[in-house]
Amino acid sequence: MPAWLIWLVLGLALAILEIMTPGFVFICFTFGCFVAAIVAALDFSFSWQIGIFAGTTFVLFVSARQIFGKLFGAKKTPTLTNVERLVGLPAITLEEVDDQRGQVKVEGEAWSARSGSGEKLPIGIKVRVLRVDGNKLVVGPEELYRLNIVRNQAKV
Repeated sequence: MPAWLIWLVLGLALAILEIMTPGFVFICFTFGCFVAAIVAALDFSFSWQIGIFAGTTFVLFVSARQIFGKLFGAKKTPTLTNVERLVGLPAITLEEVDDQRGQVKVEGEAWSARSGSGEKLPIGIKVRVLRVDGNKLVVGPEELYRLNIVRNQAKV
């Protein structure tokens, strides 16, 4: 049996194994086998075939994350979850909010809050969550929220 055929069969077997396992490990070996099969078909020595197989596999192992991330459209910005998701959302003050204490309602839930501007915010006004500080939301009037957006965009 010719060497290129052995490499090809080994590559196909590894491709089938890759389909049955999570992660992109065996696919690196698969491509290494296919490149070694081409080298074998060009009648290079067995030591060249092994070297090309090892080199191709190594390069793919090192660069697989970037290659497959681009192919499958990996997100560049992480999805915000838990309290980080609250930043920027509107809230209603349930009690007077000052720079030390207060309470707001965000998406139907009551949260401890404090004023980000230092001014007292009366009961029943619409505010925005500026950031999360421990277990408290730092809130401010709509104007302060818009000003923070402009400042953050200027930093980028």
